[in-house]
Amino acid sequence: MTTETPKLKRIYVIGDRPVHVHTCPETNHTWECNSPYCETMKIHCPEHGGFEPIVVGREPWRGR
Repeated sequence: MTTETPKLKRIYVIGDRPVHVHTCPETNHTWECNSPYCETMKIHCPEHGGFEPIVVGREPWRGR
């Protein structure tokens, strides 16, 4: 008997900012995010080649 390990769903809601819902055109599934920098709601999720949402305080243009 074999059991498959369920695939973990990645979470893109970090902190307590308001959440919005994106629709991935790859399979028309939805995914939640709370990045304030999103402009498009119909966009590929990171699992299907889209970009990771930008987290407040970790903006790439701030430098590290």
